Amino acid sequence: MAEELFSGAQVLVYVAREVSFGTARKIGGGQMNVCRTMSETITPAEERTVRPDRSGSPDHLARFVGRKSATFEITKLIMPTGNVTAEPDDTFLWENAFGRLSLGATSFSYVMATAHNTSLTIRRGIRTGGGAGVAEYQDHLSGAIVNGLEIAWGNQGEAGLARVNFRGMAKDWGWTGNTTLSGGIATSTKATCTVSSARQLSPNSCFQIKQHTQGGSGFLISAVNYTNNQITFTSSTLNNTFSKNDVVKAYNPTATTSGAPLHARLGFLSLNNSTAQIKHLGGRITFEDNRTLLNEEVGSAAATRAYRNDRRNVTFSLEFLVKKDEMGRLFSQMHRNTAENIQVNIGDEANKTIKIKMKNAEWDMVAPQLAGQDMMRISMAGRALGTAGNDSLWVRFL
Repeated sequence: MAEELFSGAQVLVYVAREVSFGTARKIGGGQMNVCRTMSETITPAEERTVRPDRSGSPDHLARFVGRKSATFEITKLIMPTGNVTAEPDDTFLWENAFGRLSLGATSFSYVMATAHNTSLTIRRGIRTGGGAGVAEYQDHLSGAIVNGLEIAWGNQGEAGLARVNFRGMAKDWGWTGNTTLSGGIATSTKATCTVSSARQLSPNSCFQIKQHTQGGSGFLISAVNYTNNQITFTSSTLNNTFSKNDVVKAYNPTATTSGAPLHARLGFLSLNNSTAQIKHLGGRITFEDNRTLLNEEVGSAAATRAYRNDRRNVTFSLEFLVKKDEMGRLFSQMHRNTAENIQVNIGDEANKTIKIKMKNAEWDMVAPQLAGQDMMRISMAGRALGTAGNDSLWVRFL
């Protein structure tokens, strides 16, 4: 096991909505959705700064430890499930970014909310390259919020497929590796146990012992004593008898993900709810929610809650081939700074389409580009503004 490597081809991301900020969730029991991703980064941080006082030495002699935090970024394809009553696998990420999920009989929408402060537990499971179950790794975030996303499609997407990028910050980070029990457990129930190397585990680790997963949820660690190699469980008991050297490893269950990607060959763009469709090459919408985590109060080693510290920003860029029939419309609206209702549909099948709408969008001043002997193009950018509040952008699956 010591020589096992972990392959990026064998990654799953698990996301759950937390009941209270920073209280980590297990994987199973309907708590978590499983996402296929294209890439993701999880970056922990902790303030470790040299002491500012003088020591009588020309060298720094010590650092102090401050607060903890983390950031993350997840990039994946947009994949409707094919059923308007079934949310996509990444629904918790969408909902946390916008603030509210609105359910309808024939569609559902992600809608902006004024001051939502919900948080997520995010876990990334990676299996060894030697085969599923040989060794497992998992890192996790608790108290995570999505405070930015980017939607891209067409020539701005991924090989013509629509994709979404979620990014945000979190209260804390941890990891789960592979170790063994250092002694047998004969009692029928037990809330603690000793392992051969507690350094393989951290608070909020979700793990299994041999094939036992506590009914498919995994065991959740509340505390780790690295001195005596003892781990403590959160609302968990070991209801089986285990022996010395039984394997303790990250719990990364396999799961069936749903949905199919959206290709740019299906879809259209329209202005002001017109039935006339404007041909375009692709586009990109960037949403910055400007929520953050409160991580400055005295008496806390990490963030204590999420809150809004500024107004949100929605910007966009749409790329066109310049055509004589459309040039006047686009250039005139841009020049006069006239707001428009922009609607983009990606997909055209029932239950397999998303509609993106910016109801009060203003164009920036840009110029067409002519590169060599290629056709004239223009990348028209702008900003989506609100009208009645919480309506500068919404995304509907229908």
